[in-house]
Amino acid sequence: MRIRTVDDQAFALAGHFAARIGSFIWRSHISGVTAFCLAASFQVLSLRAQPAESKDARAGAPWLGPYAGPTRSDIDATTLDGKVLCGYQGWFNTPGDGTQFGFSHWGEGLEQTNGGRFVVDMWPDVSEYAPQDLCEVPGLKLPDGSPARLYSAFRKGPVLLHCKWMREYGIDGVFLSRFVGESASPARARHINTVLANLREGCHREGRVWAMMLDLSMGRNATTALVMNDWKFLCDDVKVREDSRYLHHEGKPVVLLWGLGFKDRPWTAAQGEELINFFKHDPRYGGVHLIGGIDPHWRTLAGGSRPEAEWSRVYRMFDAISPWDAGRYRDDAGMDRVRKEVWEADLAEIKGLGMGYVPTAFPGFSWDNLRRTPPGKTNLPRRRGEFYWRQFSIFKSLGIRSVFVGMFDEVNEGTAIYKVANQVPTGKYFVTYEGLPADYYLRLTGAATRMLRGEIPVSEKIPEPLPSPAK
Repeated sequence: MRIRTVDDQAFALAGHFAARIGSFIWRSHISGVTAFCLAASFQVLSLRAQPAESKDARAGAPWLGPYAGPTRSDIDATTLDGKVLCGYQGWFNTPGDGTQFGFSHWGEGLEQTNGGRFVVDMWPDVSEYAPQDLCEVPGLKLPDGSPARLYSAFRKGPVLLHCKWMREYGIDGVFLSRFVGESASPARARHINTVLANLREGCHREGRVWAMMLDLSMGRNATTALVMNDWKFLCDDVKVREDSRYLHHEGKPVVLLWGLGFKDRPWTAAQGEELINFFKHDPRYGGVHLIGGIDPHWRTLAGGSRPEAEWSRVYRMFDAISPWDAGRYRDDAGMDRVRKEVWEADLAEIKGLGMGYVPTAFPGFSWDNLRRTPPGKTNLPRRRGEFYWRQFSIFKSLGIRSVFVGMFDEVNEGTAIYKVANQVPTGKYFVTYEGLPADYYLRLTGAATRMLRGEIPVSEKIPEPLPSPAK
């Protein structure tokens, strides 16, 4: 998907995780440009991705089988209508978290005192995390002299805390980003399955909803069998479809299939059609309400979309589409252009097709540390939340009822909405919330959700004061 970022820069990051992670795959959400780190052993794609484990192994594999702990049902899990759902990466690790991935996705070489470099552009506010869920970055200090610490999403505590924030600030739930290519690596499969189990538990405990976002970013050896086998594993062994907090729409489990039809991905139209037919019509594993995470130029087969005519038919096979336009504009003029050329034109097209529509909202962007560019060069200003709020105001005016927020915890590209620190490690560059409270974008997202549902008046400007978190 060589889609355009605002200044049309190509994403150059590639294999700094390869040595540590094997068949790990990195996707740039903001531009869709992908760098692949694939192990040579990535030949098992046609096999069942993850065989079922015995009941005796359940204690070490909490994702197996249905969830059976405390639950609540604050948010209606039977419909996508009126929902604002955040993408959730959950891809961060730290030394000592029970994996061997070091500071994966935070940076490379950070285990060395004053060594390595960061690949995130925001520093999380970790003041509410349990001490046992944090790891000090060697040699790094905050302005008050205290050690700088980071969390691992492999540990349950941080994920449960994130779900607690969702409830407190009125966020409906998440699409859990799952890089299907990782299911072929036992070590990475253990990470993504653990995050799934923790997130599922958090959604039960806090009354949120969740659904799978199956990311098809993978190398040239990608096969439809790997994707289908991973979904079979999720159905047979994890029992996602039977989970009471798993989002359904019109009686069908919701799946967001992200990555078909992009120029920088190897999938053919025939493979796309095969996958869509599987998820929608397979006698045992079909019956899904399938959302396509696709290029905004899907109607015209221009931009980052593949140009082959057969893709036009494939795109229209989805039950709903979610055009990935994060990073396509940086100001009001650009937003108005996307409104006319994408959102309004899409709505006119799908009206006659009976398809649903789930556009993307994003609060801003920055990936200077990831790209090794001068501080501020790639920044798309948040304008103290006005940039983000205006998107929701437009969506409401267009009658849009469901929105995907990209993302909850994406600090690599500066699109996070969760709690981010204004006091950052000494001597390092990070984007902050411009002095706003750490929870400002959580409050903003909750208020935007209420506006989208008609629970508060429509406003082009951020309403003040924003609601306080529920307890």
